Amino acid sequence: MYDEPAPPPSLAARAWSLLRQVGTLFRRRMVVIVIVVAVLISTVVLVSYTQAWWPWGGCETTSADVVAIEDECVGLMDPADGTMVLGQQYRQILEGIAAENREVTKGDDYSTIALMAPMGAGPRGLVGERALHQLEGAFIGQYRANRAETFPKIRLLLANTGHDGSKWRTTVQALRSNAATGATASPGQIVAVTGMGPSQQESIDAARALAKDPGIPMVADFITAAGFNTTGEIDDAGPIPGLTRTAVSTSAQLEAISEEFKKKKVGGNAALMWADVTPQGTKDLYARSLKDAFLDPKLGLKPYLDRTGLSFPFDPRGGPSLLRTISDTICGAKTDMIFYAGRQAFMPTFLKLLRSRPCRSTPITVVTGDDAQDQDPNDPSLHDPEAPIKVLFVPLADPKRLDNEANPNRQLYQDFRNEFVAPHHGATFPAAHLGTGLAILSYDAVTAAVTAIQKAAIGADPSQLSLPSAAAVRGQLYLFTGTNVIRGASGAFTLDSRTGERVNITIPTPVTIP
Repeated sequence: MYDEPAPPPSLAARAWSLLRQVGTLFRRRMVVIVIVVAVLISTVVLVSYTQAWWPWGGCETTSADVVAIEDECVGLMDPADGTMVLGQQYRQILEGIAAENREVTKGDDYSTIALMAPMGAGPRGLVGERALHQLEGAFIGQYRANRAETFPKIRLLLANTGHDGSKWRTTVQALRSNAATGATASPGQIVAVTGMGPSQQESIDAARALAKDPGIPMVADFITAAGFNTTGEIDDAGPIPGLTRTAVSTSAQLEAISEEFKKKKVGGNAALMWADVTPQGTKDLYARSLKDAFLDPKLGLKPYLDRTGLSFPFDPRGGPSLLRTISDTICGAKTDMIFYAGRQAFMPTFLKLLRSRPCRSTPITVVTGDDAQDQDPNDPSLHDPEAPIKVLFVPLADPKRLDNEANPNRQLYQDFRNEFVAPHHGATFPAAHLGTGLAILSYDAVTAAVTAIQKAAIGADPSQLSLPSAAAVRGQLYLFTGTNVIRGASGAFTLDSRTGERVNITIPTPVTIP
């Protein structure tokens, strides 16, 4: 028996069925669309993350002039755009600078300076803790300037050239594109650069690039190589207009040591150990400058070398075996001193090898430059009575000497120190960080730049104030002479109008560790 045919569906049922089919088709297509869009967005985010222009990507900053190169965030950055851009190690100091920058930029009465230096996440290359201490000192300079009854306020940017300074081209390009080129500046334009990195080829290349028209004035903090100043005599490639520095040169340091030897009638023989290149293979201008100063007959240390004739070249790329050979070889001749023309980064290994050399019971003194201020005074190699070893150098900014009653500028240092250890925007810095001297030198460089900015802001009528251009600030830096002094934490000083060199009010003093 056959079933009877079903009655035709009603108009409403047919309409409902059609709607369900359309909905199913729509949902399927929507899923496809969503998947495609998600893939596209993921791809864009991934590519952008690796290229570092996506503001929530790898460099964790919205600063437009920051790029990721070889796993480093380099370029020009405002900590207010992201305090993790340099990693956890720098977060606290960046939070302090960020808070200060936010306060300053609420108005339009501020000038912008940048601290240029190698900044790395951890003790890589020649950086170590240097950048952290530099940033702390620079921040105190900014903070104190903004609390003074002066015009203008100061915004501080960071110009990271990478952990070894090799990414300087990217950073300099950003600095130049943001420079104040007109008769006056806008708040966001850069009118001065401080820091400049260590005395190596990358730093001098960066300085020459910044000096080109329109020319950004520079105040170096711990550059000490001879001729690394306005004259440009460091490489005979011509002057570097606008490059000044607040540290004492290597030749002045060794001259102070020579005078100390004369006063104490120090005798003995010395061997020379010297490096010409950095671990990256580029010219190490600091080490080369020390070598030249040790060999300079005018400075008075060369006779100690002439008695032995020992001279050991050291390439840091060759590893510790070179240091071992040098430490063992000096036992073959009567040697009381090693004139060490190299970086402190390699000194702990060298001291350890000296401690274990065959003639370890013979006292020996390592004479070197200011970089030794980074040397740990508690290094076991300096406290073994069976292997007496000392390190002699002239510190650029020694807290003990600066806080001594004999220092005529003691109050300047104490005012800085008290500010340094006080809390600012929730950030606090350990007093121990002053020991390297880098925070002090960085503060002095920022103070010099700030003082020049404040003077350049004043018109013919003292009541007329305007944000100065980079050219106006550069001109002021060469007028710090006579009674027009910079009141830094390391003391009051002036700048030579011909060379841009620091002219010390007090004479550098050698120290010995331990």
